[in-house]
Amino acid sequence: MQGDQLIAERYRLLGRVGTGGMGVVWRARDERLDRVVALKQARLSDAVSGRTLRREARLAAGLQHPNVVTFYDVVNEGDELWIVMEYVPSRSLAEIVSAEGALPVRTVAEIGVQLAGALAAVHDRGIVHRDVKPGNVLITEQGLAKLTDFGISRSVRADETITDSPLIGGTPGYLAPEVAQGHPPTAASDVFSLGATLFSAVEGSPPFSGGNEYATIRQAAEGPVPEPRNAGGLAPVLTGLMRFAPAERPTSAAARDLLAGGLEGLPPAPPRRRRHSARRRGLLVGGAVVAAVIVVTAAFLVFVRSPDQPAAQGPSAVPVKPAVLGIGANPGEADPCRLADAAPLKPFGTAAVDPDYGNFDRCDVIIQRGQNSDGGDQQADVKVELLDPPADGGAPAGQRTRSGPFSVFGDPAQDGDCTRLVQLQDQYLVRIDVSDDQGDTLDVCKAADIAVASATKVLAAAGVPARTTPYPAGSLAQLNACTLLDQAALSGTAGVTAPVRVQPGFGNWGCDWDSDATTRAVTVLFDRDQPPGPDTGQLVHVAGREVYTKTDDFAPKTCQALLVYRQYTDATGEAAVEQIKVVVHGDPPSDRLCTPATALAGDVVAKLPKP
Repeated sequence: MQGDQLIAERYRLLGRVGTGGMGVVWRARDERLDRVVALKQARLSDAVSGRTLRREARLAAGLQHPNVVTFYDVVNEGDELWIVMEYVPSRSLAEIVSAEGALPVRTVAEIGVQLAGALAAVHDRGIVHRDVKPGNVLITEQGLAKLTDFGISRSVRADETITDSPLIGGTPGYLAPEVAQGHPPTAASDVFSLGATLFSAVEGSPPFSGGNEYATIRQAAEGPVPEPRNAGGLAPVLTGLMRFAPAERPTSAAARDLLAGGLEGLPPAPPRRRRHSARRRGLLVGGAVVAAVIVVTAAFLVFVRSPDQPAAQGPSAVPVKPAVLGIGANPGEADPCRLADAAPLKPFGTAAVDPDYGNFDRCDVIIQRGQNSDGGDQQADVKVELLDPPADGGAPAGQRTRSGPFSVFGDPAQDGDCTRLVQLQDQYLVRIDVSDDQGDTLDVCKAADIAVASATKVLAAAGVPARTTPYPAGSLAQLNACTLLDQAALSGTAGVTAPVRVQPGFGNWGCDWDSDATTRAVTVLFDRDQPPGPDTGQLVHVAGREVYTKTDDFAPKTCQALLVYRQYTDATGEAAVEQIKVVVHGDPPSDRLCTPATALAGDVVAKLPKP
């Protein structure tokens, strides 16, 4: 296999990243979507590696979380199987601790909040990771933590384990006592290993360390669990995560809350000193490439040494940032309305914040600018929207400027619309879009730049502020759009044939499904708006719900089935609805797309919680 080779007529190999017992991992470019990805290779003739990668793909495809390495696709090329995954330029936490020593308490807590959130998502899917350890935690240069290596994970619901022979699942120094004793790993075991991972980061060594692997397993099995000595205010939380009895440990979701709560009393992390070396630059670059390997199988380690063994003496690793001005530990709790300020926009007209103008990831400032020549209201919309990081890990398109500590990307106005993208330090984006319904009566880019300056002033304090009030009981905001349709509905009803790519939107409040095998695609999107009216579409009733179908409204070559989910009164006292847009994309005529769109709306209704 050579660099520059094209795999599956789509993925151009750019360079080998690492090798292991079952094949090679490559950095590659997706020529269809123009993004950098990681490709893991195994020969189909190798029964063990082929079976392992297929199993791993089935589990990984269901995991969508900003702190979990994302699975994209699985393809065949001759007698080889390739898994396509997110490319993460980073270093492992094991390498950082080995090179930097024990990390500041606050830095460890910030990493812990992210990992606990990732585990909560994993456990919510009925999956036990079974090998949480520093070597399976990637840290980007911006301080974003990502959990990887689901090579020996187990699906509790399917009773399927991604492994072929290990008697004990996990790494000895981070094993929960019950696992070391031979009991099956559980979600509580993952929580213990999370605590052990954070213990290692703050103390500089794992909680269990015998003379050899078997002595370490025995130590973990018999206890006692050591108390952290250097964790300061984080010590009680770590002790709770590493309780000897599984029933006494918090859930992963509760662990996330405990770690986040503990951050409030911790001092800022001091800047870390770097050791200098003439070899520093070259080794740093090599390390970043190695950590970009997405380790997904325990037997497929791509490091020359074990990632939990000490690194060679020499350069400093990429430092973990003491604080990251980003989206926060739980993206779904970030509040875009805290970034939308009407006051600086009042020179353009009567401005007011509308928190119910679209999906839950956005907030709008509506500027009333009098009446137009036809006697109708003239208004502009300043939309503030939260977005996931770019899929390729790079910078957005557009001219780059700065606002405070953030990069801002944008281009000149076009057709009465101006967009700015603020890139946060964890790579999440805040999109600020200003549109004028009259097209040219407002300097939309001037308004956009004012909105950017106002938003970045807030962001510079502590990132995106969290919501101060929870979403209402029964709100769509508490659902995951990607769980509302299954493969049978996508292929049998909509014609989106396998292998299907799943692309979740921010907060899981939207989801796209598509496939290389067909032009058909499906979108499910949550929305808030005024109650449906005569122009909404053709009314049909599906499973007792009102559904409105309309062609080419969502986009050309589509049919949208709009499902009313919940009625409520918005912040201005007006009637409003939460609704679900089920959209089928395909070749024209669009009318023929409405039958599958309506049927999919029925499938969505069946998955919704009972009122």
